[in-house]
Parts: sequence; structure tokens; C-alpha cells
Amino acid sequence: MKPWLFFLVVPATVLALVGVGFLLGIQNVENSIITVSNYIPGRRNHHRIEKGICQPDEISFVGYVRGYSQNTLKNKYAGFVSKVRVYSHKMVRKGDVILEYDRHTLQTAIEKTEHSIAEQQKALERKRLNLALTRLNPLPSEYRNLYWKQKIAQGNRDRTAHEYNVYQRLHGSKIVTDLAFREKQEAFRNSEAEVKKIDNDMKILKKGLSANYIKLAEIEVAEAETKLKNMQEELARQKNEEKYYKIVAPFDGYCITNSDTVGAYNDVGTAAAEVHKVTRKQLYAYCPERYIPYVREGATYRFVSNQYPDDRQGFEAKCFEITKARYQYGNESFFLVKCRVVKEPEPLRIGSLVSLVVNTSDPEPEKNTGIWKETVIRG
Repeated sequence: MKPWLFFLVVPATVLALVGVGFLLGIQNVENSIITVSNYIPGRRNHHRIEKGICQPDEISFVGYVRGYSQNTLKNKYAGFVSKVRVYSHKMVRKGDVILEYDRHTLQTAIEKTEHSIAEQQKALERKRLNLALTRLNPLPSEYRNLYWKQKIAQGNRDRTAHEYNVYQRLHGSKIVTDLAFREKQEAFRNSEAEVKKIDNDMKILKKGLSANYIKLAEIEVAEAETKLKNMQEELARQKNEEKYYKIVAPFDGYCITNSDTVGAYNDVGTAAAEVHKVTRKQLYAYCPERYIPYVREGATYRFVSNQYPDDRQGFEAKCFEITKARYQYGNESFFLVKCRVVKEPEPLRIGSLVSLVVNTSDPEPEKNTGIWKETVIRG
């Protein structure tokens, strides 16, 4: 082979081998795309090679800070926010009103019921007064003093009967005219009919007519009292509904609202506010399923808060639960990792975002077969 040809073929062969290796390396890297935390300038980071894939020593995934006890407050009725009593990210005491919703319709119904109650109270007063009068004099006018009316009617009947008998004899002797006789006869019949009518009334009176009139008046009073009671109960229910137009803190804690603006509209069941107990704080983070083997309950991990620019913040959290429920986002599955904040050099705001950092350099014994190498990444 000519010398110049040798110097041409050898470099070309070397370049070809290097290119193939580079392409294979890119493929391996692409097959192991992960979300990792930003590297600190000047920080030494470790990588290892497992099955031909470059793995970082640390991975991180997003979470947020919350209280160890959280209560989500939802509105029962749809409406507009009429008053903002507590703005978001403020401390509240138990019973503090956080938000109020417009309750014009309910207030109108309450006022209408109150007016109806006032009218019914007057009606009940009249019924009670009528009952008192009925007990004093239970019978209607035609039945009052019926005993004396009977005595008078019987006297009239006896008198007209005597006159009728006298005129009947005189009429037979042709002493009185037919007209005079018939007048006496008519007067006797009328007095006799009046006595029969009063006798019938006496029979009715003796059957308990007075007691029935009193009972009727008592029933009317009872009906009016029941109607008034129903109205008052309805008013109490309506006023009780007023509490559902307010978002009230269930305990002392840190409040986050969904609206700091008067006039905002919330549908039924909207999460209007959250109240957190902040005597102890927790961290909830969502770990991709493929990295869940690196997270262990009982292990302590550091995390980085977006509240502070320095990556060396010194925050630490201890994992106490990895939920079994799987959350799907796009083509990837996640598990919720719950941790207790055990080290808080600076105050953490509830709801602030954090990155939970997990060290992958200490895997399970059966996974500890990788080849390690150290690299330095500088900003």
C-alpha cells in the first residue's frame, strides 16, 4: 500500500468508529431522560453507569408545603362574594369569617316570613280573645236565656189557648165574628209553634251545645298556634341557612382563599378557602413511578424551596407515607410522597413550591451493581 493511501484510510476508519460510538451514546442518553434538580455552580456531582445508561446521583420532583392538618371549605350555594374578611396567606382564629356571599334572596325570604309571623301573632291574639269570650258566654244569641224564653213561650201558649177556647164557644153561639175567632185561633197556633221550637232548642242545649262552642274556639286557637309555630320554625331554618353564606375558619391556622376580590362568583361546591394547622408542616411531592424505588418511608431527604434563592438552604423532610394511588399526567404515572418537615431554617409559606431531592447513589442491594464515575459540572 502506498504511504499516502495509508495515511488517508486510517484516520477515516477512526472517525467512523468514533461516530458510531457517539450515536449509540446519544440513544442511551435519550432512553434515560429524567427530571433532575439544577446543578449548583462549582458543585461536584456524581453519575454512575448502569446497564450502559448514565444515571445522576440525585433526582428531584416538585411538591408543595402544607399544614399537618388541612380543611378545605366549600360553599353550599352559588353566589357572588360580597365581603372579604380575611385575605389570602393570613392567620385566622377559630370562628373568624373569611368570606361572605351575597344573600339578597335569602334575606328577602326572611323578611317576608317575619312579616307573616307578625300577622299570625295578631290573628292568634284574636283567637285567644274569642276563646275567652266564648268561655264566658258560649251560646249564640238565640240560645241565650233559653230557659226563661221557654217559660215565657209556655205562658203565652197557655193564655192564647184559653182565649182560643173562649172564642171558640162564643163563635159557636154566634156572639163573635169569624174574623175575631180566627185571630185568636192564629195566635194560639203561633204560640204553640214557638213553644215547640224552644223545646227542640232545649234538647239541643242539653246535648252539650255550650261545650261544643268552647271546643271549637279552642281548636281555632290551637290551629293558629300551630301555624305560628311552623312559621317560626321556617324562620329559624332560614336564619340557619345564613351560615352557609359565610366561610368560617374551623380552627386556628393559616388561611388561603380562592378570591380576594369582592364580586367574584363561585359555583356550588367551590373550594373557597383552605385553613392549615401550621404548628407542624408537611410536604407533598409527586414522584415519577420509575423513580419510586429510590424513595423510602422513614428516610430523611433535603428539599429546596422556591422562596429562597440559595440552593443550600438546609431544609429537610422525613417521608412518612407513599400513597398507593397512581396519578396519571400525560404519558407518565406519579405517586404522592408525604413528608414531615423536620428542619426549617427559614419560615416556609403554606402553598409554596419545593423540590424534594432524593439521592439515588444508595440503591437497593440487588440494584447496587452499577459502575460509578465522578464528574464535575460547573455553571
